Amino acid sequence: MSWWYTSQSYRALLATRKTIGVIVKRILSAILLCSVASVGQAQVRRRAPIPVEPQTWVTASIGLFNGNTVADGVTGSEWRLGEATNAQFRLAAEKEIQPQYHISVGVAGTYMHAPFTYVGGGGANSCGQCAAHLNMTSLGASFHAGGGVGLHQVLEASAGALLYSNLKRDSDGSALAPTGGNIDPYFTFGYGFGYTINPTTEVSVVQDFGFALHERTGLTSEQSNSLRLRSIRLNFRYGFGDKPRKRR
Repeated sequence: MSWWYTSQSYRALLATRKTIGVIVKRILSAILLCSVASVGQAQVRRRAPIPVEPQTWVTASIGLFNGNTVADGVTGSEWRLGEATNAQFRLAAEKEIQPQYHISVGVAGTYMHAPFTYVGGGGANSCGQCAAHLNMTSLGASFHAGGGVGLHQVLEASAGALLYSNLKRDSDGSALAPTGGNIDPYFTFGYGFGYTINPTTEVSVVQDFGFALHERTGLTSEQSNSLRLRSIRLNFRYGFGDKPRKRR
């Protein structure tokens, strides 16, 4: 009988151990599953943020401008800008229309207060030859292509209206004709290189070349009615983004 009780006790002990082993395995499995889920959630939370793709760009520029002579037949005068180099300021706002090729279009304006030599026929609002200053302001449509990571090429173009205004003699500040100013159409083409600092900030150096076409009224065939526009400028471009870039 003692043998039978001993055998039954041993079997009961084995059954208890198996039960405890199953419970421990289940607990370990549950802990392992929880750990895996926590790591997965942490990895999801730690994913790099999706970069923003700028939709609107604002560019501020400062450059050096060089022109030639404008012959105005209406007033019988010449505005000789000579070969002097003057500071010119430019501001542009553009909307990106082709993100793949970094193409954007918008509006651009420039301003310059330039010294020049006024040569006229004398009389009211004129002088035989005198030192003077004028304002040159432009506003037109703009085109920009170029961007991406690091160093890249930049192509730009602009076309619109150029205003000559506030022509004044240096000696006494008197107004020179045309006192109401004059507006000419213009176009420019620019090429240069840029560098992307981050997805929303770029810097570039662009050289522009173009013409402003003055009216030919009162001019002879030997007189030119075009103003050569040449400049080199440093540009700071900043983008405002509201569209997440798709992950590839």
